[in-house]
Amino acid sequence: MKTFRKTIAGGAVALAIAGICAIAPATAASATTGATGKGCTAYQYSSGGYSTCVGYIQRMLNGIASVRGGSYGGYQLVVDNSFGANTNTNVRRFQSYTGLVSDGIVGRNSWNQLCRYAGTRSFAEYNSSALQKSAWQAAYDAGCYVDRPVGAAGIEVISKY
Repeated sequence: MKTFRKTIAGGAVALAIAGICAIAPATAASATTGATGKGCTAYQYSSGGYSTCVGYIQRMLNGIASVRGGSYGGYQLVVDNSFGANTNTNVRRFQSYTGLVSDGIVGRNSWNQLCRYAGTRSFAEYNSSALQKSAWQAAYDAGCYVDRPVGAAGIEVISKY
C-alpha cells in the first residue's frame, strides 16, 4: 500500500511540473501516519500531567492494547485525563514494545509511534471495535496524521490541523 501512495504522490508531482495541477500542502504530502507537530503532538506529557491530551493518549493506548491483545504488555486504562502511575506504566510498556527509550515521557518519538498505531485505517473501518474507533478519533483529535478508508480499497491521509 505504501508503494501505491508513493506512486500517486509521484504522479501528482509529475502533473504539477507539467502545469496540470498543483501539489496540495502538508496533509496530502504525508505518505504515512505520524505526528503533525501541532495540537497535542506539539507538546510533551509525563507523570503528574493533567489535560485532555493525556486523555487522548489513554484512549490511543486502550485501542492499541485491545487489537494487539495486550502484546506490548498494556492493559485498559481509565480515561481520566490524568497522567498517573497506570498511564506511566502503559506508556513505558508501549515505548519498549516499539523500540523507543522507555522513559514514560510522551514526546515527539512517542507521539509518532502512537499516531502510527492508533491512526491506522483499520481502526477507522466500520467493523472496528469501539475501543479502536475511539483510539483513531483520539489520534485525529490529538493532531496526528491518520489513515481514513475511502471507497472500496482507497486510503486518504488526513489531519485535523
